[in-house]
Amino acid sequence: MTENNTEQTRSSQHRHTKKKAPTSSKKKLWKKILIGIAAFVTVAIIAIVAIFAYYGATAPTIQASDLEGATETKILDKDGELIYSLGGEKRDIITSEQVPQLLKDAITSIEDKRFYSHMGIDPIRIAGSFLRNAKAGQITQGGSTITQQLVKLAVFSTKKEDQTYKRKIQEIMLSLQLERNYSKEQILTYYLNKVYMANNVYGFGTASHYYFNKELSELSLPQVALLAGMPQAPNSYDPYANADQAKERRDLVLYSMKENGKITKEQYDQAVATPVTEGLIAHNNKVDSNDKALVYDSFVTMVLKEVQEKTGLDPYNDGLTIETTIDSKAQQRLYDIVNTNDYIQYVNDKIQNAVVMLDTKTGAVRAVNGGRKQTTLLGYNRATDNSRSTGSTIKPVIDYGPAIEYLNYSTGQTIMDQRTTYSNGVELNNWDFSHKGAMTLRTALVYSRNTTALQTFKAVGETNIKSFLNNLDIQIKNDGQDYLVESNSIGADISPIKMAAAYATFGNYGTYSKPYTVTKVTTRDGQVTEFKPEQKQAMKDSTAYMITDVLKDSFKYGFATQAAIPGLPTAAKTGSSNYTVEQKRAMGASDYEDIIPDSWFIGYSTDYTISAWTGYDNPYEQGGGVDTTEQEYSRLIYYYLMKYMAESSSGDDWVQPDSVVKQQIEIGSDPLSLPGPRTPANMIATELFVKGHVPTQQSMNYGTKIEGPTGLKATYDKSKKALTVTWDNYQTNSKDKPQYKVTVNGQTQTVSTNKVTFQNISGPSVSVTLVVTVGKDSSDPITNEFQLEQPTTAEERTTQQNQQQNNRQQNNNNSNNNNEQTTQEARNQ
Repeated sequence: MTENNTEQTRSSQHRHTKKKAPTSSKKKLWKKILIGIAAFVTVAIIAIVAIFAYYGATAPTIQASDLEGATETKILDKDGELIYSLGGEKRDIITSEQVPQLLKDAITSIEDKRFYSHMGIDPIRIAGSFLRNAKAGQITQGGSTITQQLVKLAVFSTKKEDQTYKRKIQEIMLSLQLERNYSKEQILTYYLNKVYMANNVYGFGTASHYYFNKELSELSLPQVALLAGMPQAPNSYDPYANADQAKERRDLVLYSMKENGKITKEQYDQAVATPVTEGLIAHNNKVDSNDKALVYDSFVTMVLKEVQEKTGLDPYNDGLTIETTIDSKAQQRLYDIVNTNDYIQYVNDKIQNAVVMLDTKTGAVRAVNGGRKQTTLLGYNRATDNSRSTGSTIKPVIDYGPAIEYLNYSTGQTIMDQRTTYSNGVELNNWDFSHKGAMTLRTALVYSRNTTALQTFKAVGETNIKSFLNNLDIQIKNDGQDYLVESNSIGADISPIKMAAAYATFGNYGTYSKPYTVTKVTTRDGQVTEFKPEQKQAMKDSTAYMITDVLKDSFKYGFATQAAIPGLPTAAKTGSSNYTVEQKRAMGASDYEDIIPDSWFIGYSTDYTISAWTGYDNPYEQGGGVDTTEQEYSRLIYYYLMKYMAESSSGDDWVQPDSVVKQQIEIGSDPLSLPGPRTPANMIATELFVKGHVPTQQSMNYGTKIEGPTGLKATYDKSKKALTVTWDNYQTNSKDKPQYKVTVNGQTQTVSTNKVTFQNISGPSVSVTLVVTVGKDSSDPITNEFQLEQPTTAEERTTQQNQQQNNRQQNNNNSNNNNEQTTQEARNQ
């Protein structure tokens, strides 16, 4: 029994020992885990400290001037001269004592409710935004306090791409620094003086006067809440432009104030029931017509939009230096041409213009005008935002350019100016309601024939045309849909700047350059972003050169002759849209009144491209038609601006590329052919061809050259003053009977026999010329001199020689004319 007890005791001890062993192992494991965590935390802390130290060392410094000064954006011209400042305007600076408690409560409730308790950063807010950003994989929501926002306004940008963790760390460190150096009241006051409040207004003191014409202390609760809600998105919450959004934001501020115990429910209910526009001051935003800012206003609107689109920076808040493409002297000249009567005698102030001048080679905007007699800043820009019917200026872009590009048309391509209908059977008329028959592409475009444009449009096809247009960044819509209609062959709604870019492509050998205004942007902390021309080959250089060569003729014998600049190679096209009879009647105009909705002139040199439009904003109201005097404005604007630019232009002409070949052709031949041996001189033209597509066949429309008749003789009857001319019978195998044209001293007779008599012939001698024609074929002229009387004195011999020379000259002239008439008759057969 004792042994059994002993064994039981040992067994019990053994079992007890086995139970304690795992407990010791777990302790060791937990110890290792805790040591690992401690090590990880230590390393993490060291890493975080190192990151903060590194980023802190590279963070910009904040001076008092950064906090107090205006956040000014400077816009410079192409030569680096200041043309416009944004945000540097006079402000109503407020002191801490001038900030009413109501405003403090409103701004902190909506922007930073723990403002008075944190040390510059809000860990609770940061943690929440960190989790949301980590989930999104990028910074999508900020945890910025008012102090941090002030740091951004003072030294950083609002650019979305700049909201990196590095920038956030620097922002936090600078915020902590600000909190050590300034009181809460100072920080809040700096912030209230610095924020943008829409309508080119900065700071709450300025905003109080601009929106309500009151001191801050005089504002009501709804008015304070309205202003407090604006800094987050000033333009979106502008009560003048976006009243509904402004009210929604204002009411959110009021709700935050109620939730934070700053106002009662009764105050809240009363405030949200107040119209958001109550107490607002009416502004017409008119500026003095002599304000220099008006000269650059259209350009500035383009610059601000381009900076925001390309960089994400906010020119209103980020204090940028923006270098641009504008030529200040050209811009001033354009402004004067459009807004004074020094160059053009405008009939009224209501007629509008839109003008763009681009650098042909780069697309840089050198001058722009968005409207006449402008009275507001950052106003409507008709040059970029107004699409009006282009009229015939579209023809090189939508008809003939694509025909050369895709169908290898030459400038001599034969096109019939004849009765032409749309696919629905409606007839399309020319501007002069006539038809001229067969003509070259060159003639059709220079004289702006509508029928040939429609025929060419149909031949090229919508697919090719849309491809050509897309390469020029032009999208034409009809009834709001992306498709073309046949009437687009003679007009489409496109903005002046788009048309300028298209024509500049013709002028730059087919290289399209996207119009741009900004070359460099520098932020306050020295970050530089540069911009180069965005270019692509939109069409073959042969297409561009051939269209340009045709449009150069507009200044020689087309509709642009009065706009030619002596010594400057240029190309151009005019254009106008038209009213229907019904539209004229609805306007109170007569059916035959010479008015149009739109007048265009687009011209270019190797250096500059100018697109000018003239019309009324409402062309379908009474008096909204452009009359014959006003139709000249676009041409005159082009002329005076291009003439001014010619003074500094290179004057270079376009150089024919290797892809283009010059070749003489017979006008009207179909298929297009080389001149035949008898093609009249007036039916021969030198035209341009795409290399590899020059015709090789020779025209026989005017016949071939045949041998001349023989045996030419003349017998003179002095008593009757009659000269009888004879020759040998002409031998031919043709079924056509020979026809003879005989010319004596300028008199011509056509006969089918080998004898003809001329009456009233006198003088010492005569010159006789004979041409034979068989069908379309003809001989060269054969001319002989015949003595009628022998001279007896030296004086008579001299007189006779002079007479013979005159006779020969007259016969030659008549012979040439007769040949042309004969070959034309033969061709008509």
